[in-house]
Amino acid sequence: MPDPDTAIADDPVPPWRDRVSAAARTLAIIARTRPGLTAAIAALTIIAALLPPAALFISKLLIDAVVAAIDTGLDADRMVALRWVVVEAALLAVLLVVRRLLLFQKARLHAELGFAVARLILDKASRFSLARIELPRVQEMLIHAKQFAAARPYALVVRGFDVLQAAVTLISITALLAASAPWLIILMLLGGLPAFIGNLRFSGDAYRFYTARSPQMRERNYLESLVTNEAAARERLHYGLGDALLGRYSGLFRDMYHGDQKLQGRQAVIGSLLGVLGSAVFLGGKLWIVAVTIAGRFSLGQMTMLIGLLKQGQNAVNALLGAFTGSYEDILYVTRLFALLDLEEGRNAGTLMAGPAPGDGLRFDAVSFTYPGAPGPALDRVSFHLSPGTRLGLVGINGSGKTTLVKLAAGLYQPDAGRVLLDGLSLAEWEPTALARRIGVMFQPHVNFKLSVRDNIEAGIGLSSLSPDAMERALASGLATELVGSLAEGVETRLSKRFAEGVELSGGQWQRLAMARAHANEDADILILDEPTAALDAEAEAAFMAAPLAPGRSLILISHRLSNLRTADQIILLEHGRIIETGNHETLIGLGGAYADLFALQADPYRT
Repeated sequence: MPDPDTAIADDPVPPWRDRVSAAARTLAIIARTRPGLTAAIAALTIIAALLPPAALFISKLLIDAVVAAIDTGLDADRMVALRWVVVEAALLAVLLVVRRLLLFQKARLHAELGFAVARLILDKASRFSLARIELPRVQEMLIHAKQFAAARPYALVVRGFDVLQAAVTLISITALLAASAPWLIILMLLGGLPAFIGNLRFSGDAYRFYTARSPQMRERNYLESLVTNEAAARERLHYGLGDALLGRYSGLFRDMYHGDQKLQGRQAVIGSLLGVLGSAVFLGGKLWIVAVTIAGRFSLGQMTMLIGLLKQGQNAVNALLGAFTGSYEDILYVTRLFALLDLEEGRNAGTLMAGPAPGDGLRFDAVSFTYPGAPGPALDRVSFHLSPGTRLGLVGINGSGKTTLVKLAAGLYQPDAGRVLLDGLSLAEWEPTALARRIGVMFQPHVNFKLSVRDNIEAGIGLSSLSPDAMERALASGLATELVGSLAEGVETRLSKRFAEGVELSGGQWQRLAMARAHANEDADILILDEPTAALDAEAEAAFMAAPLAPGRSLILISHRLSNLRTADQIILLEHGRIIETGNHETLIGLGGAYADLFALQADPYRT
């Protein structure tokens, strides 16, 4: 699998090998999705391809029959002409029905293929590691994949059917022309070449232009969200950011629009010139057919048929070659989709369900971690041991490495050096679901799921169902029992005003639900809480700190409020990713170092 930093080269046009592979894999997705549907579309496409030439041949017979009936005045000849009218009407009716059925079946294919591809993208995204999905390049690839999830794979398939239809039509037209004027076949083919050359020239240019604008598209989408998202509405309105944000949005649009117009303008000019050239070829063939008919070589019916065949043939050539050039551009985009699907996921690939030292707890052994592009490590040779049933407090100013440590302890990041062990086994070797059962986490910032209260709590166990007793215990541990009791629908209440029936919560209320979510997994023997009381009132904070730990459960508590850590068995003070002090509260106060200074700074306002 490719690495995301090299999955898309500076020149975004992928090699032919990747394009062929992408086309084959798209067909494989269709074969898995609805093979019967694609077979039906193929059959209808062949019928739709044969009917127009057949109709032209019938029109030739009809016109010749009409001319004969006029010349002879016989009832038999008039009846022949009328029968051809009925046959032509029947053909046109069948063609209308076939085209309607094609539209219906293609709409079904569009929906089902779009869902199948979107499901692949979401499945891949769900399996990316945190470090992987945070990469800007991966975010760009996800945006492109989502934008073209249904359109490009579907367009590629439809163009395949277009190639089939145009090829069948060309074969039938060629057979009819060969019987009357074989040299018109060459003229028909030549008439379609100019448009093909123009389309082929610009398809790669358009792809390069739009893929190069990914950063601008991401920023434009973000600006849209700032104007429309309720989470940003308060500050946007208070600070009067609306006009400034719209100005930036407009600037991005104008920049992209001007580039797009230059590209479209070149395409329009060159395409028009090549179109005129193709029309001139058709006009020359039409003049020859008329001249030869006047000379008596062709009948009036033959003339009508040949002109129609020449025009239909040229259109079929344009459609065939246009489908090839369009497929070329579609494949370029589809290749990016499969580049995303082939990326290394960076996830824990472990398979073990238990460690060799049960009851040893969590250990950091000289762990270092550096974010991509960062000037220095977020954690630098950090070591500590969290034994079962103990409380560990983490302290440090912003950027000291506390949240990074939480992500490493939860197995979301893998260390660059050193090891993170649970019961003597590296987290990289644990099976992911087994590891998740052992560790409950409240992240900072936590996610406010715009779902029901129940979903917000059961997210802590993968949206599995909690028993009523377990739900009650989780709510109690998160100090959310009274909150949920005040809601009309209880745990079934839909949250967020984004929905008509939704209820909006305050920051502290959301935090209670996040704490309850961290406690939902009663099997977890390690609980990690990152600033769990930041949005709580003083009474709720005191109640939380007074709550005892479940027997055998250990706790990692991150808090800027050092008073919350007085009962911790061990406190670690981080600075620039390193441990500079460690001990319990009394020990650290006695040292008179950085921890004591921080505690004094927080305590002085209360003493005053």
